[in-house]
Amino acid sequence: MLSVASGHPGALHHAHAMTARAARTATPAAQTMNMNSDAMSPNAAPTDMTQVTGGGLVNVPAAPVYSDVTALQSAASANNLVVFLSQFEALAGSNASTQQLALSILNDSRNVDMAMDNFAGGIAVTLPGNVVGNDAVLAQQMIAAQKVGNVDQAYSSLIVQAEASLVNQVSQLATSAQDASIRAFAAGILPTVQADLAAAQGTGTLAPVGSTPYSSTLDASDLNTLSTYYAINVMEVFLAQITLLVTKPSSIALYSAKLIGDHEQGAVVLGDYAASTGTYLPAAIPAGNASMADAVVAATRTIRPRSTARYNQVYLNQMIMGHTDAFKFTSQVIGTSQNPTLKQFALNVQPTIYMHLISAKTLRRVSN
Repeated sequence: MLSVASGHPGALHHAHAMTARAARTATPAAQTMNMNSDAMSPNAAPTDMTQVTGGGLVNVPAAPVYSDVTALQSAASANNLVVFLSQFEALAGSNASTQQLALSILNDSRNVDMAMDNFAGGIAVTLPGNVVGNDAVLAQQMIAAQKVGNVDQAYSSLIVQAEASLVNQVSQLATSAQDASIRAFAAGILPTVQADLAAAQGTGTLAPVGSTPYSSTLDASDLNTLSTYYAINVMEVFLAQITLLVTKPSSIALYSAKLIGDHEQGAVVLGDYAASTGTYLPAAIPAGNASMADAVVAATRTIRPRSTARYNQVYLNQMIMGHTDAFKFTSQVIGTSQNPTLKQFALNVQPTIYMHLISAKTLRRVSN
């Protein structure tokens, strides 16, 4: 399980042109989420880590009506925005209390994201992995605030707008969706998003969250492997989301969209495995990955109205360094891990990491 509060394992996750997550099916036990205003705890069956990418769907249920599908997808984008804003504040903010609020909201929104993924997979609905529409506009405002050194103030304003929109959409789903299962699901996550809105508005409080991963079943080596992979995926989604929002060349936009989809899917698989092993993984980008994320965020200040060339070079350089390190780490896991689940995950993602690395090198070469 993965936790929304320090010291308590709870549900995990994190999460976006529209980048889609593949709809997934699972056993009923793997789809069940018990939720209240403080925590969401999955009763998840152990994850099959051999199924990391794509594949045919078996026994796919009938999809809900179109209006329910689009409403659920819109709510997913709204939650993706909350994740993005809170990750940005946690990384680039300077006010300690505002950052603590962001970390608590980030933990909740990551858990909501995972709950949405699992639920949508069970009803054959594909959710966006990125922020779209007006959500993208608000995300761009956060990036613009970084350029003028106004991150904390921007977050305090934007997170209220984002949470209010999310609460409204989830409330509408809980009362107006035609599909009874969607109404029940939305009603289950509604107290969590309402509590986050209250905290953002200053009328409520959230418990602080832990910054150190821990597990009730995994040994130190396996926990390090799992948390390292999860941190990589969380960071890659975040940086690719920034790039998708700001870059000019379509080739780099397509590359970042591809990374969002691949790393989002990886984070879901790792989150499910963490839930099944009683493991808590922080939702925020950890200190070990912060230098890479800081470099990309700082590069947004070089963006000009007609050119993102300098930003693109920084982003691609960081992708080359990051994926080089990830490929080395994966080779080590394959060669030394005694955990068959984590070793299989490493075997599955190694070709994808290599593809991301070669693509970044090619893009850097052609854009010079």
